[in-house]
Amino acid sequence: MKKKFTTTIDDELIKKAKIIAIEKEISVAELIEISLKEYFKKIGK
Repeated sequence: MKKKFTTTIDDELIKKAKIIAIEKEISVAELIEISLKEYFKKIGK
C-alpha cells in the first residue's frame, strides 16, 4: 500500500531529482522510493 508523504527538501535537490527522474522516465516519487530502498539496504535496515 502506498501513502501520500509530504516533506520539505532543498531546492537544488528537487531540481536534480526532477532531472534524473525525467532521464530515467520515472516519477520523482519513484526515484525517492528507489533511493530510500537502496539506502536502507546499504545500512542494513
